[in-house]
Amino acid sequence: MKQAIARLALMGALAALPLAAQAIMTDAEATAVVQQMLEDGRSSTEIIESLMADGRSLEDSTVLSVKTATGHAKMNLARVGICLAEDITRAEEVARACVDVCEPDTKEIIEGLLEGYLTGACDPPVYEYSSTPPGVSPST
Repeated sequence: MKQAIARLALMGALAALPLAAQAIMTDAEATAVVQQMLEDGRSSTEIIESLMADGRSLEDSTVLSVKTATGHAKMNLARVGICLAEDITRAEEVARACVDVCEPDTKEIIEGLLEGYLTGACDPPVYEYSSTPPGVSPST
């Protein structure tokens, strides 16, 4: 019963995020929201952007998310935070902050994520579509 009430309260908090942008959640409340979003299978982008909508900076949103997550989710949140940066300076700040909260053995991984920012790994893929399958000449 307590879990159902807690879940309902967290869902209410998530729904109210856009409406309460001025009222920043405490770190404990935000951590609970991130944990719930991770359990619900929400995307890393949704998690970080929801914290930003609450009034946190990109760096703070990413760091709080990375601190809360475990395993692969931790690195994916770091990657998304870096990719959401509008320029390399901000991406470096996010990466540096993530290195500070992650295990020491992830420093090279996060540096690789930053390198990916520079080489276009954050850019959405570009697909070229053709109405004719490869190797088939269009009929005339």
